[in-house]
Amino acid sequence: MPHRGAVWDGSVFGGDPVVGLDAIATFMNAPGHAKAHHTTNIVVSEGPGDEVRARSKGLSLLEGGGIASVVYADDLRRTDDGWRISRRVIHLTWPHPF
Repeated sequence: MPHRGAVWDGSVFGGDPVVGLDAIATFMNAPGHAKAHHTTNIVVSEGPGDEVRARSKGLSLLEGGGIASVVYADDLRRTDDGWRISRRVIHLTWPHPF
């Protein structure tokens, strides 16, 4: 049975996926996390039932002035509150993956 909670998978950076909205919010506000995210080139395709897939490119401003370039692979699900990202997997394109 698939997991029904939100998942943020940044394991490309060396950690484990973060599960649940509260845990994701805490992680995003932790020291060392990127200070800004800019998303572009969003492509959406149909998925099964009330789900869609989205792929986009992103730039993140890192502490110390660095920049990371990523590709986001998102699964979205229609809910009573509208469309929500149910899973995000990040693929690092720059700097080169670890």
